Amino acid sequence: MLEPYFIFKGKDSRDMDILISAMPDIVKPRRREEEVAIPGRNGVLTIDEGTYEGYTISVECGARGTEKLEEIAAWLDGSGDLFLSTEPDKIYKARISNAISIADVIYLYNSFLVQFKVFPFKYSVNAFGDNFILTRPCSIYNKGTVYSQPTMTIYGNGNIILTVNSTNYGLNGINGSVTIDSEMMEVYKDATNANDKYSALDFPRFEVGENSISWTGSVTKIEVEPKWRWL
Repeated sequence: MLEPYFIFKGKDSRDMDILISAMPDIVKPRRREEEVAIPGRNGVLTIDEGTYEGYTISVECGARGTEKLEEIAAWLDGSGDLFLSTEPDKIYKARISNAISIADVIYLYNSFLVQFKVFPFKYSVNAFGDNFILTRPCSIYNKGTVYSQPTMTIYGNGNIILTVNSTNYGLNGINGSVTIDSEMMEVYKDATNANDKYSALDFPRFEVGENSISWTGSVTKIEVEPKWRWL
């Protein structure tokens, strides 16, 4: 059996001579809901936003010797992608949420706890391989366990209506291309803000299972970064 390890911000714990004594359990995020008591009504009214809370996962670590302790402390700071060897097909969006205290346990052995505050969803470890290009209307399948918020770059000109699952998203006066980032709720072309070219109340999302995509107007292709997600 391979020793457990993690990769944070592109750096492997094994390359830092870190030994893992305990990996985190798999956690299902808490759904964000609010219960409201209404006078004269039995029970409570549940307000469900359809969103989820972030949570914390912990990795128990040890390091032999003191040569790399300063390098380890500098690395385990801030935000980045987190890969756990116990979930080889998933990536977390994480940040270090605790001050790391390194204490001597036995001679030449140091132990410490790393706590990662993670975004409620896990993403595909091969996100680039999930991307696709559309040249005609079609349906795509969301293989995750929760809706995804894609990034879609539409190549075309003039006024375009993008339709995802029967919902229309208007794009006005497009010149060459425009990108819709549903996760960030932004529309842009290259580094230039293009929110004024977008006419819709919300942003496209892919539900679990089949999703239809079509359009009207002068469109040559649509590049899609689906950002499949798992709870």
